Amino acid sequence: MTVVDMFAGAGGLSLGFEQAGFVSVLGVDSDERALTAYKTNFPDSAVLAADARALRGEGLLDAAGRSSYGVLIGGPPCAAFSIGGVMRQDDDRRGLVGEFGRIIRETSPPYFVMENVPGILLPNARKVVEEFRRELKSAGYNVGKPWLLDSADFGVPQRRRRVFMVGARKGLPIPKKPQPSGAEPPTARDAIGDLEFVEKCRPGTYSEHDGQLGKASSYAALLRGDRKDGTDHSRPRARPLVLTGCDRVRHTPAVEERFRSVVPGTSEPISRFLRLHPDRPAPTIRAGTLPSHGSHTAPRPIHYAFPRVITVREAARIQSMPDWFWVDPTKWRGYMQVGNAVPPLLARAVATAVRRALEDHEAENT
Repeated sequence: MTVVDMFAGAGGLSLGFEQAGFVSVLGVDSDERALTAYKTNFPDSAVLAADARALRGEGLLDAAGRSSYGVLIGGPPCAAFSIGGVMRQDDDRRGLVGEFGRIIRETSPPYFVMENVPGILLPNARKVVEEFRRELKSAGYNVGKPWLLDSADFGVPQRRRRVFMVGARKGLPIPKKPQPSGAEPPTARDAIGDLEFVEKCRPGTYSEHDGQLGKASSYAALLRGDRKDGTDHSRPRARPLVLTGCDRVRHTPAVEERFRSVVPGTSEPISRFLRLHPDRPAPTIRAGTLPSHGSHTAPRPIHYAFPRVITVREAARIQSMPDWFWVDPTKWRGYMQVGNAVPPLLARAVATAVRRALEDHEAENT
């Protein structure tokens, strides 16, 4: 039950797999600052800075320090398929789905999980997906039907729909699609209500907090480490000495006035930023882009109680990242690393389905 994470970023997908009982042995990414975050979050895992197009399976196995592993996981950059983006047919990132498939073929893990945006199921991406499935079938894999899952159905305070393509080597069972918990999802207030102390601090001078937090919801208590999660099998981490990512964005008085007038649950007409509703899940936390693709800043939700966009730590809470989870200290990169990640609670549901398939197979062959 070992995992290699391609396009690993700060490690949201890896954390979900670890919470389901897997062990991360390698994180791969072309962004070295993302790998710094990954290594901080997974100190026992190896990391490899590499462009997937130049990486070969042998090099991946060497970096992992082993000849085989259990599951290849990863989310090839999704901007080329995102409905919220341009979806250009000539975007060079479209080919990274094929590179992910090539690494599967060259390293032959028993299972793989590929995550992406719902746009990958649209007609203009059909050729990419069909070729991916065809190549893996010829390499001896069965690929299940895509799973379209919403994070809010799995305990995340965020409406975030993502596609998961899961496959297994022939002879191994295809995991069953995770079923929604049936419980009401946490709300934005559940996620970040105990962090409202940030508002009392001057912007630009307060990236870390070492004092008391506010009263926590049951959801926030889990992420703070105040409450035990009996279904979390990850390696215990120490409670952070300081809470990172707390620095507020400095807005002009005119922008603050515009944000103040926005009704929670609606969008500000000029920026089109949506204001969080305290009693509903948040909208999708989005990511910007690296300099290689324009250095774009993602639209950030406006806080439900204050005339400002949310902080990096507030975004991480909405993504179900524990308070010990570390991302780049700059607002732009930190928010991008949070927005690019798979929410760990959603990843855990997917990983649990893979684990059950493995356990069922082992039980049948014992």
